[in-house]
Amino acid sequence: MADVRQTKLGDLFQSSVFKIPRYQRGYAWEDQQVYDLLEDIEYSYEERQSEESPDFTHYFGTLVMLDKGLERTASNDFEAYDVIDGQQRMTTICILINCLNEQLRDIDEEKLNENNAGTLEKLYKDNREDFIVELETERIELDSNNSDIFRKLVVQNQDLDNIPAETVSQRRLVNAKRVIRTWLEEKREEYITEDSHDDYYAFLREVQKIVRTGLEVTQYVVEDETESGRLFEVINDRGKDLTNLDRIKSYLVYCSARYNDNDMSREIYTQIGEVLENITKYGGTDSDIETFVRYHWRLFSGELVLARQTNSEYTTVHRRIKHLEKHASLNQGERSVRDWIDDYLESILACSKAYLVIKNPEEIESDYDRVNEIIQDLHGLNRLPVSNNFLPLLMATHNRFGIGDEFRRVVSLCEKLSFRVYNVAGRRTDAGRAALQRHGYWIEWAGRRNRANKIFDGGQAALQFDALSEAIPATCRRLESEIGSNCPDTYFMDCLLRDDLFDGTDRNDGWTGVRDKTVVQYLLYRYERHLRTEPGRDAMTQMPSFETWKSEGISIEHIHPQNAEGDSELDDITDTLGNLLIIGQRDNSGLSNLNYAQKYDDTYAESSMKMCEELPSPEDGWSKEAANTRAWRIVRFALEEWGGLSKAHIRFNKQPSDTEVSPLEIRNIAHSVREYHKKASDDNFVIPSIRFKRENVTGSEWETMNHCDSCEGIIVDLNSLEEWDATCSGCEADLPDPVYKFRESDYIKAT
Repeated sequence: MADVRQTKLGDLFQSSVFKIPRYQRGYAWEDQQVYDLLEDIEYSYEERQSEESPDFTHYFGTLVMLDKGLERTASNDFEAYDVIDGQQRMTTICILINCLNEQLRDIDEEKLNENNAGTLEKLYKDNREDFIVELETERIELDSNNSDIFRKLVVQNQDLDNIPAETVSQRRLVNAKRVIRTWLEEKREEYITEDSHDDYYAFLREVQKIVRTGLEVTQYVVEDETESGRLFEVINDRGKDLTNLDRIKSYLVYCSARYNDNDMSREIYTQIGEVLENITKYGGTDSDIETFVRYHWRLFSGELVLARQTNSEYTTVHRRIKHLEKHASLNQGERSVRDWIDDYLESILACSKAYLVIKNPEEIESDYDRVNEIIQDLHGLNRLPVSNNFLPLLMATHNRFGIGDEFRRVVSLCEKLSFRVYNVAGRRTDAGRAALQRHGYWIEWAGRRNRANKIFDGGQAALQFDALSEAIPATCRRLESEIGSNCPDTYFMDCLLRDDLFDGTDRNDGWTGVRDKTVVQYLLYRYERHLRTEPGRDAMTQMPSFETWKSEGISIEHIHPQNAEGDSELDDITDTLGNLLIIGQRDNSGLSNLNYAQKYDDTYAESSMKMCEELPSPEDGWSKEAANTRAWRIVRFALEEWGGLSKAHIRFNKQPSDTEVSPLEIRNIAHSVREYHKKASDDNFVIPSIRFKRENVTGSEWETMNHCDSCEGIIVDLNSLEEWDATCSGCEADLPDPVYKFRESDYIKAT
């Protein structure tokens, strides 16, 4: 049973030392929570000024602590506790006392009366020893991610501007001190006069007295982790502002308490603590924790939209775990609950490690020979919106395969899909999402159908892969098909070649443009990097990452200016891809609305950007033709950079035009080929890339998908560009269905 004590906060601090275990989340209070505490202090102060309640006390809530025995120090013996619940309040109180002591140090003793001057130093010393540090013994030690920052803030009292706060919790610690310091400075202005500091000293003294004797707490002291879990579940499952992961942890420990298994409790605390460290290592917030828990659940359980699942009233993960028998309801037998918890912990910990490297590719350490491709594509994917759509798939692939060829193929296709479908084509963020996340679930349990049946008591969602070896080719095929459905090559080109690249208003077809200009910056960045690594180019210093370049001031430059003076035929190409450059901060100064010759002489000729070398000379000038030529050059690059996908090849001999037909002019024929292939394939596969060439393709990887029934020829004469209308070039027989060869990409067929 927990030992329950009603005590004053000051008494508790005076006799104890505290540690925040590594499994607790970091400091989470923002401005509002700090202001709420200060308002409680002010309210108590006002109440104590009245004659009716000079000893007014404020209830400060419950504190749950794990008894760690007696800690003997050079100066004293202290009761030692791990803080299970209450770290935010206790940490903020320590910061408040530190700020009080700062103000005490700033008081001019010569402006105090004799009695106050005589007690100033003792008050400072008592505050520091009882709440901050006594000799070498720190009264509260934060978790490993935050202890050093807290020490700099409170124990060493370093300047706030010199404290290197890197994570969100570290920045919140620094900010909490700023808020409290500002509050006290306002009080200083209110109470201090030119001749006397006595009123302000009295205020500070009363505030520390409130902290010592005016804040009453209920202290629950438990002796082991199982008991703390049971208590934590009872206290915190009734609407308190906790993350889903906090609630899941408390419930799982509560389960272990039911079985009186302290080892299991420690394992839960340890593994969930490591999960928290992985998610928050680079500044992850409570929102990131919630996101991670939600997306991990999708790959672990297969429940993609909780509101549409069985028992949909349980729309949060921790309640599904707690109440549904196919998960960890205590209605199940002990062995079933234990097995479920073991598998859940194993999966969520592995996924947190995957999440860490997915969101922070610099964490990847591997001797895989193509690891740089993975890092580059993950950086690109994270930079693009909608990256969370891919989390279940990427985490599951990392879990089952690690860093290697399988993970590289999936990461690469996810980046291509994100760029083409969501960012250029502007498809809805739910386009293909269910299919992608369902594949994550299938990969997580591939080849483990019997295990899933045992863990979920036969209630698991349908599984697809009987063997792990089936998973990646099928998943890559699905990713490519989503690209083919939502942004095949012809549509990709069409979007990039629009006259209104940013706004999408030149045709009434529903496309709204590449609204995020950073996407265009990213395309041009990749093009610049391509130019710097082309064969025959001089070796150059490696380009920095896109984010670094962007932070250094790269911007989009319109070659023909947006606000050109007077009417010009070039105004039609202002927002076309061919009219856009990326320019460095120094390059861009003063370009404004200068004409092309002036811009070229002032900037383009001296710019470090290789794309500037492709521009025509000032004598040739800038023209629609030059912009169109340049646009096609960039588009052809984009098709290669975000290509390498499965292809159909149509070999033709004649076409209904005397001039060369552009790839966009055959878009309707390409659509006919995609539709035919989709119906003919077992899984409705949509081909992302279709080529029309006079040349043949050879090799065993090319499969003839259809031919002329009369002569088995595969060379066609195209009669129309509006739809599939073709005859056999050999025997002139009508070809009612598309005739083509097909090649699966290396993503799908790689072994």
